[in-house]
Amino acid sequence: MSDDYSYPGAPAPPPGASSTPPPASRRSSSGVTGWLIAAVVVLVLAIAGGLFTAWLVANMRAVPGPIAAASASPRPAASSCACSPSPVTSTLETAGPRRTPTALPTTEVTPEPFVYVVQPGDHLVNIADLYQVDIQDVMDLNNITNPNRISVGQQLLIPGYGVPPTPKPTKKPK
Repeated sequence: MSDDYSYPGAPAPPPGASSTPPPASRRSSSGVTGWLIAAVVVLVLAIAGGLFTAWLVANMRAVPGPIAAASASPRPAASSCACSPSPVTSTLETAGPRRTPTALPTTEVTPEPFVYVVQPGDHLVNIADLYQVDIQDVMDLNNITNPNRISVGQQLLIPGYGVPPTPKPTKKPK
């Protein structure tokens, strides 16, 4: 319904009042500014928290996890050894580099090779099997390129890691 029409019996508007609705209230600029400041503060706090977390992660040191059934301080083991006491190890981590002891070089002693004289009917494969060595090692040690070209009476070097064959017992005459 419109206010343009006047109804009989309707009270007249008070003097100085108009028939137009009152203007809508405008939001103040201080309300928008407050929200803008709150958003900036939240953003600054989020960035600061992220930077602090990144700094913590970058400066953390690896700490070994707990070991089951380990005590806080090690107990000396009972020993019948009359040795000098072992140095006490510290449970504190150091910031310096760790040094790992280097093992002393070991000298490997290669046993002397065996000498074998080729008999009639011998093949290089059978000789290698007899001494339980690799046929390629026998070929390399004797500079043999073709394993089928060995001759009766030829002296072959057998690698020292081989096992010398056990001699077969001879039959005694009756």
